[in-house]
Amino acid sequence: MIDNSKTLLAALTVYRGSINLVTACNDAFTELSGLTSSVIRNSNLADKLILDKNDHNGNLDTLFDDAMHSEEGIVTNAKIFNQFHYTVGAKLHCVYEGCDIFSLYFSASENKSVDPITRLPNGWALISRINYLLENSRIALKNMVLLILEADNFSAINFRYDYVVGDQFLSLLGQRLQSLVKSFGFVIRFSNAKYAILIEDHENLPELILKRRIELICQNLCFELAKPIVISDELAINKSFSIGVSAPGYEYHSYHAMQIAAETVKQKAKKYSINNYFIATPEPTEDYLRHKLIIEALPKAMSRGVIDIHYQPQYDMKTQTLVGLEALSRWTDQSLGVIRPDIFISIIEEIGLHFEFDLWVFEKVCKQLTLWQRQNIHAPRVAINVSFKTMEMSTFIERIKQILVATGCPTHFLELEVTETASINNTKMLSDNMLQVKALGMHIAVDDFGTGYSSLSLIRTFHNSIDKLKLDRSLVDKVCHTELDKNFIKHIIELGRILDVRVLAEGVETVQQLELLVELNCDYAQGYYFSKALPLTEVIDLIKHDTEVV
Repeated sequence: MIDNSKTLLAALTVYRGSINLVTACNDAFTELSGLTSSVIRNSNLADKLILDKNDHNGNLDTLFDDAMHSEEGIVTNAKIFNQFHYTVGAKLHCVYEGCDIFSLYFSASENKSVDPITRLPNGWALISRINYLLENSRIALKNMVLLILEADNFSAINFRYDYVVGDQFLSLLGQRLQSLVKSFGFVIRFSNAKYAILIEDHENLPELILKRRIELICQNLCFELAKPIVISDELAINKSFSIGVSAPGYEYHSYHAMQIAAETVKQKAKKYSINNYFIATPEPTEDYLRHKLIIEALPKAMSRGVIDIHYQPQYDMKTQTLVGLEALSRWTDQSLGVIRPDIFISIIEEIGLHFEFDLWVFEKVCKQLTLWQRQNIHAPRVAINVSFKTMEMSTFIERIKQILVATGCPTHFLELEVTETASINNTKMLSDNMLQVKALGMHIAVDDFGTGYSSLSLIRTFHNSIDKLKLDRSLVDKVCHTELDKNFIKHIIELGRILDVRVLAEGVETVQQLELLVELNCDYAQGYYFSKALPLTEVIDLIKHDTEVV
């Protein structure tokens, strides 16, 4: 029987028999578990409780045996299954009452299953629920559909108003999502303004019907989320939302694969400034793989030197002598083979690793140049790709100075290539950093010039800091096709003359392209006509054969 002096605690009374039958519970336990007393009574205790495996071997009979021989009872750690089949942590005090009756008192420990802001279940709770469903053969992964939903540019709310308003927005958003899918979906909050909804298909619907049902759910979410979140009488906030959905009816090999699928197509939805959703295709795509590889494997690949630096030579157009090298990252995974640079570099930008990665490449090249100096190998200037996002960081100059001091690399051997198509958020910081790069003795080149909408504006703003324009390969590829393409490149080269900067053509592959670019007075070139990007051993042979230091 339950001791009335402890009724403020969640409590159960258990009859120790062949199935350890729960005979009674108090209101505090129903509140903790979310289960009704009618569900709890006459149920098997093992279906409601998990003991810590480090205590009593996780065995209820051992717990009861120990409690029978203790006047004060036994205190241990336990987890209680709630109505959503994820577990709530608790301290358990088991007391023997006599005649095979035991009283169990619970005090909730820190609940890692609940998000503190919205009071919704969190990502840990979602995994716990999925594991429960799989382990108990209730449904398979193909009967689960995961929706990942995120408010676009949520941080703007915190900056424009304050973090209290941001938290109110998150809480009210969680409430709206719960009200929209309460009867058929399990809503959780991951982090920031990212939520997930798990849809369980207990009817084992045909794939097409299940997909249609999911589409209707997504369409309704987009419609309802178009309504503002009302914070107060004076403030209502409108936000667009991006939704990614795992493939309905597809048997993923793990929950992680299903999550990656939903995350990947959510990124597609983020390209739109309206409420939008995308549903993943059943077949695993390279997109799933690239996100998994970059997010999980990139730090180890960097620390273990799995990512190599290859060097593509750059030549003087008229003399065809070697004048520079471009450092290019190459990644070959032991089990998955070659991973294309455009795949992992784009993901580096997406997950915010561009700063550390760019500096990692910078340091690796500096070490190599210093080593070549000691070996009396007269290398030309080496160009290193750096995104504008990296160069506009407030700590950028400090970090590269530290690398230069640590490696002892002479700065006149270094050129930083920035891509003009990248967005610029802090023009003042970027301008200051570019001037400091120049003051350190390094050169600056603008990569992929001529393809971004901001090309002329960028050159107008930063022309005093720029030494070189690199014609994008897409322009070079068309230079021999029409008079328009030829004149387009001609005017870019003339612009270079006006600004007193050199022009380099990327992607030169044919003698016809080379001859026309020479005719147009282009300064430098790189591309397969001369050489692909070479591994370290091959580029050393090239340097020894033909080097001209600029």
